[in-house]
Amino acid sequence: MSEDSEQSPNAYDVVKNISHELRNAKDEKEAAAIIAHRIRDATKADYAVMVMVQEGSPEVQMVGVSGVDLKYFQPLPKIGYNPQFRKIMAAGDRSNARRFDTPEELPESAKALVDNVGVKSAVICSIVFKGEILGYLAVASKRSPAQFPAGTESLLESIAEYISLVVDNTRAYLALKNAKSEADTILSMAPVGIFTMDSRGILNSVNAQMVSMLEKKSEAEMLGTSVFEIQPVTKSGLDALLMQGMEGHEGEKSDVHLVLRPDHAIYLHAKVTPIKDESGAVRGVMLVAMDMTTKVRLQNQLERSYERLTQTYQELERVATMKSQFIDVVSHELRTPLTVMRGYIDLIDSEYASKMDPKFASRLKIIKTNTDKLYSLVESMLDVSRMEKGSLQIHPEPVKIDAILEEAYRIKLPDAEGKKQTATLDVEGVMPLIMADRRRLKDVFVNIIDNAIKYTQEGGRIQVCARDEGKMIHVWVKDNGVGIPLENLGKIFDRFHIVASNDLSHEVNRLGLGLPIAKGII
Repeated sequence: MSEDSEQSPNAYDVVKNISHELRNAKDEKEAAAIIAHRIRDATKADYAVMVMVQEGSPEVQMVGVSGVDLKYFQPLPKIGYNPQFRKIMAAGDRSNARRFDTPEELPESAKALVDNVGVKSAVICSIVFKGEILGYLAVASKRSPAQFPAGTESLLESIAEYISLVVDNTRAYLALKNAKSEADTILSMAPVGIFTMDSRGILNSVNAQMVSMLEKKSEAEMLGTSVFEIQPVTKSGLDALLMQGMEGHEGEKSDVHLVLRPDHAIYLHAKVTPIKDESGAVRGVMLVAMDMTTKVRLQNQLERSYERLTQTYQELERVATMKSQFIDVVSHELRTPLTVMRGYIDLIDSEYASKMDPKFASRLKIIKTNTDKLYSLVESMLDVSRMEKGSLQIHPEPVKIDAILEEAYRIKLPDAEGKKQTATLDVEGVMPLIMADRRRLKDVFVNIIDNAIKYTQEGGRIQVCARDEGKMIHVWVKDNGVGIPLENLGKIFDRFHIVASNDLSHEVNRLGLGLPIAKGII
């Protein structure tokens, strides 16, 4: 290393001059250029440069240069990451300066940069704050060894320490500024009104929502005034809540009725929180209020609607009870004469059918068929009535489910053939004995098969199947009929509900009792 030939510059004066000029800097780029010019002048160097570590990246980038036209560095280059060099330059958790008397001694990551301008020697100083490298200062010479003034390393270290403080303060200021800006943005967008006041009740801050809630023109109109001078606040009872906060206690009140004008009022949910200093003394209060007007009004409407719905429901219940009673009475009244009619028809059929005129015998058969249907309808309505009352009697006994299923299948087979449908019965394996009411179980199968036949078009397919699955016996009826619309799935077990279908509009034997009875029995 060569002997220094120039007098050591005064670090204090250089830092003072830099500080003075930085006050007039328009931006970071101009500030970096000022620093580079001053350290170049102070060290009599051919070049000076300032590079900074990029946030979120290990690379450093040139931000200011002196002694060379910037057109050589467009765009300003990024310098690669050298962890070993950084470790050396951050030793002692402080800024460190090192002299490099030959190009070969320079860091590998910087050689491509210095070769462009013919640098032969340099002094590089790290800018370190709390153990973190923020960047570097460097002065360079075209000669080797360089004739830098004595104390150049100390000068750069002093300037680097100053810059580290400036950078840290700037970052802290920007972080605080951004945090305040974010907080202001959040408060302005928050769906709540917020204000703070001092221990005397003087408003210190108000967000836009609170200004709107109280129907004021601007924040400026409210700031510096006493909250207790706002009449809607004192008349609504909010003043008592605020006094509670001034005494050091949190408080909350819902449905605060705030009358702003004779023809306009709002409902608020308000909460106060005391603002205390380090000693615990109350220095102010913060109030947060949410406008609950819409909710309160909707709640009132809901309560009124609920009352109307309750009345309607009670009326429907009364009508449903009357309907059930009517069906019950009518069914019982019809059952007796129908039983007598069936008896006489069966007697005539068995005793005189062979002696009758064929036309009369045919008409008798029609009478018998329709009488049986009417009797079946009456029995179905009585079954529904019994289910509603909980008086439907079940008499379980050991039965073979396949025999009952086959019997139901045989009963409904003529109906399927009448519509030219293909009906099949498939029982897989041997069915075990089960405990069930033979008659009621047959009613279930008959109703389900009947439903499939009625809702399948002419020429369709009906499949009746059963399978022993161990813990249960699975019985199902499958068809290729019109299907059930999704909106009707929840209603198919309701009494008298019939799924409308244009394809089956000619059907008249649909009463909407088959599936409800089947479900009720099961």
